Amino acid sequence: MKNDKLNKIVIVLLLLSPIIDAITGIQTRYNFGYITIGKVIRGLAFIFMLYYLFRKNINKKYLLLFLAYVFLAISNYEINTYNNIYTEVNNMFLIFYLPFAIMFFRNIKNDKVTDKLVVIIYTFYFLLLTIPTIFNIGFSAYYGLDTKQSYLGFFHSGNELSAILIGLLPIVVVYLFKSKNYILKVLLTLEIIISAILIGTKTMFLGVIIVFGYYLFIYIKYYAKEISKKAKIIIVSMIIILIPLIVIIVPKTPLYNNMKITLEHYNIKEVKDILKIENIDNLVFSKRLSYLKNINNEYAKGNKYTLMYGIGRYRLLGIRDIEIDIFDIFYSIGIFGIFVYLFLFLSAKNGAELKGQYKFSFYLFIIISLFSGHVLNRPMVATYIALLFLLNNNSIDIEKKSILLVSNMYPSKKYKHYGSFVKNTRDILIQNGYNVDKVVMTKHDSKIIKLLSYFNFYFITIIKGIFNNYDYIYVHFISHSSLGAVILKKISKDTKLVFNAHGNDVVIDYDRDNKNIIRSKKYLKYLDKLVVPSNYFKDVTIKEYSIEKDKIYVYPSGGVNTEKFTNIDKETAKKNAGLSTNSNYIGYVSRLEKNKGYDVFLKSIPILLKDKKIKNYKFLVVGSGNEENDFNKLVDELGIREYIEVKSFVSQDELVDIYNSLDIFVFPTYRKSESLGLVGLEAMSCKTIVIASNNYGPTDYIIDNENGLFFKPKDHVDLSNKIIEVLKMSEKRKNEIREKARETALKYDNNNTKKKILEVFK
Repeated sequence: MKNDKLNKIVIVLLLLSPIIDAITGIQTRYNFGYITIGKVIRGLAFIFMLYYLFRKNINKKYLLLFLAYVFLAISNYEINTYNNIYTEVNNMFLIFYLPFAIMFFRNIKNDKVTDKLVVIIYTFYFLLLTIPTIFNIGFSAYYGLDTKQSYLGFFHSGNELSAILIGLLPIVVVYLFKSKNYILKVLLTLEIIISAILIGTKTMFLGVIIVFGYYLFIYIKYYAKEISKKAKIIIVSMIIILIPLIVIIVPKTPLYNNMKITLEHYNIKEVKDILKIENIDNLVFSKRLSYLKNINNEYAKGNKYTLMYGIGRYRLLGIRDIEIDIFDIFYSIGIFGIFVYLFLFLSAKNGAELKGQYKFSFYLFIIISLFSGHVLNRPMVATYIALLFLLNNNSIDIEKKSILLVSNMYPSKKYKHYGSFVKNTRDILIQNGYNVDKVVMTKHDSKIIKLLSYFNFYFITIIKGIFNNYDYIYVHFISHSSLGAVILKKISKDTKLVFNAHGNDVVIDYDRDNKNIIRSKKYLKYLDKLVVPSNYFKDVTIKEYSIEKDKIYVYPSGGVNTEKFTNIDKETAKKNAGLSTNSNYIGYVSRLEKNKGYDVFLKSIPILLKDKKIKNYKFLVVGSGNEENDFNKLVDELGIREYIEVKSFVSQDELVDIYNSLDIFVFPTYRKSESLGLVGLEAMSCKTIVIASNNYGPTDYIIDNENGLFFKPKDHVDLSNKIIEVLKMSEKRKNEIREKARETALKYDNNNTKKKILEVFK
């Protein structure tokens, strides 16, 4: 099985675990068959883990030891007919699940298993705990004990659920402390408090107090000097407020009422009564010490086979299991079994140094197993103990800076070039060690779908921002993409907001762009940094938006991949592009929209056709847009249809052939929002001579008569003169311009320019 497929299965099973546990609880409570969905799925998971370890030749000797033990144990149980073979085999699966799960998770690589995933799983358990309570469905955790108060739910064992919620709590609390989002902090805190109140067990309450108390102590110890006076006042005020709230709320909780019932049941009226051995057993261990004594007496009466292989799970349940895992394991599988178990457990853990919250979680699970049971020998809980080892391995990635990229333009299969610079920038950040998540939109033709996509776009931005601990929110195209990001900025602490301006989000081309400018001005108030494609745009934003110069970074929209956009044989390029090898080409590559200059290009063609130099020449137009009808109408008016070839959509790979097929690339834009014009740089990278209008973005990189030529903006006559000027040049002179063009493009190579974008996210 390929790693990516295995990783997806692991993620899905982990996310489904709360639901599997709930369904198993329902099946168990209402006796819907002895073989539950939990047994089936985790049984198959156990078999797969053994298969994976054997196939990968990982800890094979341990696997063989386990199989040898299973064979000997089953042989013993067949001799001692008082045991049920099915029950004993199932017991071995339950007990030995943990060491092999640790071996498995230690030896797979799945960087999607992070603290965030644990928080999501934790929330699923919380929802499956609270929803039944809200709608008064499900059943009581204290089955058969009507005198005790309990939550309604779907989980059969309160012990197992408490163990999971407390064992994973250090990870959730650390995530809560690190979170930059106030809403997530509040939600997780409420989630933990409500869970403790609803479950109402000693384990849950004490666990919450211990975990929060420990991290609060650590925080105060290490950051006491950094905590401001204002923050200290807030902390003290919260403690003063919380104490009376606790005094009021605790007496109304199931835990308080159950403790009261228990104290009355055991006739405990004074503190000294609690200190009696029998009452310590009753109150602290819930009579587990008495159960231990009974089981030990039964074990001591056994023969040598019983001593070696245990009394078995079947007999253990017949008397009453202890619910202290290490004893339940020992008495059910005996001296030989516990030796094999401890050897496998310690071998699986050996060399794995758990750190921080993972180490804390591990010890919590072990401690819980000594007081409430159903931890080490229950796959429902053991899965998460084993998962700590994978989380620990992935913890290095958590330290990487994380970025949420938000953009309303991103490439799709249909529109391959649309927003390609956004994707290129994301790739650069990932390659340089950043965790980059994304919320993006692709191009849509339907206005209704586009509108719905924007609603979804903003919603997903907010949801992802709340439940992820992003260091930066990186927004492309300010006026249309920023709403969700700005909301996040308002409710998040220390998350930096980076805007990337592109065109008419900050510069007016048409009257309708005024709305864009109004929105952008509102959003830009929240910026920490601004990325612009050119010095031209830097000057505009300083002048029009009063943005501080040191907050602005010039980054040429991902730069140019000069390894891809390079010079190739012209004849080969024409064949690859589907163009005639008998014709020469002058081309335009841009959208067919107002102010992009396609009209200037078309109007220059009749003038050019009169010149003798324009022999065997055709004019290539690559692009589409909302003025295609106007384009075709102008072509017919000028009578140049037979000289025009049009291609609507091409990929970046196809563009390489297009540029190399041209003798001249015309860039006639007169759009104020033309922030840079990557097409000009891509053509120059292919050593194609560029003639551009002398305004806006292209002025950043074209030097007239050195690496390209300028013509007067909107002047089709001047454009035709410049084209003829180039055609009349000697090959030597043309080659000089081509070489200079390539030199310029190399300065804008994405490997050279990436330093500029990385500087933004330092």
